[in-house]
Amino acid sequence: MSESSSPTSEMRRGWGFTEILFAGVIAALATCGGLVAGLYVLPREPLVLPELAPAVRVADEREFPVGSSRRVAWGERLILVVRAGERRYYAVEGTSPLDGCILEWDPESSRVVSPCTYLLYDLHGNVVAGLSTVPLHRYATFVRDGVVYVTEG
Repeated sequence: MSESSSPTSEMRRGWGFTEILFAGVIAALATCGGLVAGLYVLPREPLVLPELAPAVRVADEREFPVGSSRRVAWGERLILVVRAGERRYYAVEGTSPLDGCILEWDPESSRVVSPCTYLLYDLHGNVVAGLSTVPLHRYATFVRDGVVYVTEG
């Protein structure tokens, strides 16, 4: 028998199609398993629904006319809530970050006013006039069953 036709020379030749296919299937399954395990183990962003998040009640829509404002205490925070339109509500920090003065709503100019330092803010909490660039903290608002609520946002 010649050495080229011996069974050991057949084994030295390399992998055949079946072996390569089997290795490819095993590699694909291992990759998919790793991806599934990775997606399962990675932390997800928490789902936050405004209706279920901690919130403070402001007022019934019927008792909150368009163009008016309400102050709401939430713990130690004071929040100024403004109803600018039929379904548009804005909530901003109720005290001036500059001096702690309680802010007021001026419906004629549609501005939030600091009577102590004469700062003017828009409904988004941005400084419009005055000697400051520090904006007000904004809060999210939502309406549920005819009641206006404020939440972090």
